[in-house]
Amino acid sequence: MSGREDPARKKRSDRRSRRGTRATSSSSSARTSNLLEVSHDSQRRLDYSEILTCISGFASSRPGKQYIHALSPDHDLDRARIQMEETAEVCQRLGQTSWQLGLEGLVDLPSILPDSGGMVLDGQMLNSVWQVIDRSRRLKSLLQSESSPRLSDRSALLVDVPALRERLESSVDGTGEILDEASETLARLRSESSGLDGEIRKWFSDHAEKAPWKKALQGHVVTPRHGRFCWAIRTECKNQVRGVVRGESSSGQTLFIEPEPVIRLGDRSQRARAAEQHEIQRILARLTQEVRSKRPLILRLWHQLVQMDSIEARARFAGELGCVIPQLVEGRSIELVDARHPLLLWREGKGRPGTTFDLQCARSKVVPMTLSMNPGRYQVVITGPNTGGKTLVLKTVGLLSLMAASGIPVPASEGTKIPIFDAVLADIGDEQSLEQDLSTFSAHVTVVASILRHSTSRSLVLLDELGSGTDPLEGAPLAEAVLDRLYERGTFTLVTTHLGRLKEYAYRRRKCENASMEFDPVKLAPTYRVVVGLPGRSNALVIAERIGMPADVVASAREGSREQDGVDPGVVDAMERAQKDLERRAREAEKHRLEALRQRQEGSRREQEAQKTRGALEYQLERIEEQKVTTIVAQIRRSLDQLGELPGDKGEALRQVYRTLDDALAGTDLAQRRLDTARSLSKGDAVFIPRFQQVCEVRKINKEKQRLVVIINGVATDVSFADISWVLPPPGFQVWWDCTEGL
Repeated sequence: MSGREDPARKKRSDRRSRRGTRATSSSSSARTSNLLEVSHDSQRRLDYSEILTCISGFASSRPGKQYIHALSPDHDLDRARIQMEETAEVCQRLGQTSWQLGLEGLVDLPSILPDSGGMVLDGQMLNSVWQVIDRSRRLKSLLQSESSPRLSDRSALLVDVPALRERLESSVDGTGEILDEASETLARLRSESSGLDGEIRKWFSDHAEKAPWKKALQGHVVTPRHGRFCWAIRTECKNQVRGVVRGESSSGQTLFIEPEPVIRLGDRSQRARAAEQHEIQRILARLTQEVRSKRPLILRLWHQLVQMDSIEARARFAGELGCVIPQLVEGRSIELVDARHPLLLWREGKGRPGTTFDLQCARSKVVPMTLSMNPGRYQVVITGPNTGGKTLVLKTVGLLSLMAASGIPVPASEGTKIPIFDAVLADIGDEQSLEQDLSTFSAHVTVVASILRHSTSRSLVLLDELGSGTDPLEGAPLAEAVLDRLYERGTFTLVTTHLGRLKEYAYRRRKCENASMEFDPVKLAPTYRVVVGLPGRSNALVIAERIGMPADVVASAREGSREQDGVDPGVVDAMERAQKDLERRAREAEKHRLEALRQRQEGSRREQEAQKTRGALEYQLERIEEQKVTTIVAQIRRSLDQLGELPGDKGEALRQVYRTLDDALAGTDLAQRRLDTARSLSKGDAVFIPRFQQVCEVRKINKEKQRLVVIINGVATDVSFADISWVLPPPGFQVWWDCTEGL
């Protein structure tokens, strides 16, 4: 058989390949579309759009508000970090008095500048274009800062268009009117038209009191009609005024007549105004053409302004709610420190309509939540009493994850770490549908099935009351199977449940963790604190016992509960006691650690003081010893001086004695140490000067004159070698030199 491929077979194969390619592409597109649908549904369940609505209220322009409403989480870590860093830099700049973006009144420029069409832009449209160009120029200088690298990167995108900007500025005013400076022809025509109008008004003024018009006039007001200047004449006097009737009143009692003597001037004025309008249309067409030639650049500038408006809105929202910049991390480890649900804060802080936001009041009413996952754990089963806050935990984790991926700071404390997930998928709430004949259980199963199809190892899945709505004997195995599938996939999962079997499930999985909502048995109320590592209980039996249920009945119920749950309540009690004991020991250990640290600091401070004192004493003792030697030498010199000048060999011998004394003094250990210390110094070194009790910076050294210039409290001071100590500066000395340039 030949090695050549049959042409007919090849064509059939190519057709099958193309069909397969189309099918694969179609399937991939369908999966993407379905994922977006599921993600949007989860965002709705987590109230993401409500947060965007709150943020949009801080935007300065309508396009900025629209941009915020269309904001979606970015599931790429690098891009999400850039967004968050931009918001952080704006947060830092908001306190500066010079920070004014000036984006109020920004229009929807894309609707003004369509892709095609010969429409000529009017003055207001051109003014809107000028505002975009001019505001971009102003914003560029505002964003440039070494302390704001991300904003500086944005400033590089704000390219000025000076020629077009200056031409628009000189042609159109803030109301959209075309200025005289737009062209010499326009200025001349307007001057001509204004002169003719002045002549006409002067004629009316000069002839108002003259016959035959005086008696016929309805007042002396000159009324324009159809661009002509007219007098209001009583109908019965129309024959007394020669001219052209330009209109009449609605009652028919008054005619508006242009007197014959001004008709010629009116005609000239009309022609001048027509020429003026023609020139204006020519100017508008020319400017429109220039604007359209720069359309892509202008729209890019507009988009930058809109995005900056949205970034500033995010920053102002963060400042209002006391949010922090979370650390965006890779992996599946999440750490929330004193996190609060932002919508609860918003509602509690708004108070009555018209009042300012009260952050302190809001924080006092919304209980913070701390959730720290152990490394390597990516499944959490949360149990606890009803109304204990389990669902709120899911919503808080989910909403804060969406906010972080959108570059929005979160209401939490420093140390908060949030990973960027490829999708946040949630089944929270009752989606029972009478129209679709779906029960609560069926609705939940539909959502969970969709989540299983689209979740990955980089997803966050939130499941509220998994396995509820049906017989626990069937719901529990189904819930366990769902968790198994997510566990095998490595999906970061938080699930709330009342099913005891799922508590036991968490103990059987190495990367699964039990958690519970703490309950105060004394107050019979939830504390809303998340306790990781312990399963929760409904606490119905505790409440029943407290309010008087017979002890034997409660005991029997506990026994039955143990059989159904699969987790011995006694074991849970022991674990809770152990947990509390560990927390108590941790608090005590922290207390002891802080006390030991304080004692070490106190001991270090005392040691530093002692070293300082020892150094000063050592210096004084050595100075005393040096002074003794100097005194003895001085006494010998005085005795020798009394001998006077000796002749010959005796005089030379006396001079040799002087030299020997000088050498002896200079050769003492004390003097030599001082000299060696001074000579070893360099510019910038530190030296201790006892009489000032200062450690100073050496600025200049003159070894011949044995002088130093040092910086003491920012002032250049001249001292001698004799002023310095050869003793090392006392350790821990608090006063350091002031490095002042230019001295």
